[in-house]
Amino acid sequence: MAELKSAPNYSVPALEKGLAVLELMARAPEPLSLSQISEMMASSASQLFRTMNCLAESGFVIRDDYQGKYSLTLKLFELANRHSPLKHLLHVANLPMQELARTIRESCHISIVQHRQLLVVGQAESPEKVQISVSVGSSFPLVSTVSGRLLLSAMDENSLNTILEGDHDYQQMTSGERKLFWERIAESRRTGISTALDESFIGLHDTAVLIGNPEVGVTAAIAITQLTASRHSKDPQVVIDALLRCARQINQRAGLTNFAGQHALAAI
Repeated sequence: MAELKSAPNYSVPALEKGLAVLELMARAPEPLSLSQISEMMASSASQLFRTMNCLAESGFVIRDDYQGKYSLTLKLFELANRHSPLKHLLHVANLPMQELARTIRESCHISIVQHRQLLVVGQAESPEKVQISVSVGSSFPLVSTVSGRLLLSAMDENSLNTILEGDHDYQQMTSGERKLFWERIAESRRTGISTALDESFIGLHDTAVLIGNPEVGVTAAIAITQLTASRHSKDPQVVIDALLRCARQINQRAGLTNFAGQHALAAI
């Protein structure tokens, strides 16, 4: 049997080191000296000196002449904001969503929070002749949908409370309904997953997982709605696993770090 040829190695060590430095500095809470960067990267200071000079000359970092420490400039931020994060996310999500719809035989859709509502911004249709689909452009209440609660669970407390204070559906909830709502929020924060049976309509099972990363202001939910009485209905865990795989692929294609449900993603 002929041996399989390994893929050619096109590594560029100098570039890789520069990118690693930028990632390190982006995570650092304060400016770093050359010796600190050297220690954290386990690289010699002489090698890093040339890297830091190159990054400084390119405008990505700046050196404080008084303390001798380096910090990031706003150049990366400027470059990132030259394109729409949502447009990019939808672009990289297209193929994984099409594959998800094809393999699971169910339609899937992406939603975001806009104007205190859940807005559907993308969809991949099932290849089946009979299917459940959600129209792009449709809007729904945040507190009474799996995707809406999931996106609320990814918010910080101040943002979440601000939205709920002005949310008519939440304000109309009984104490028991609010208790259930917060239990669902806590569960979604723990797992990055949201499910509900017979909530949108009797006979439907809704499942959603998070994509994007709230730390960089890019957060969305990808969801599947399926008939519970259909002969082709999938086991709920099969749907969850497929959604998590799709979410991981989307995040990887977008260059984002997985966050909620990361332990679940790693196991798939």
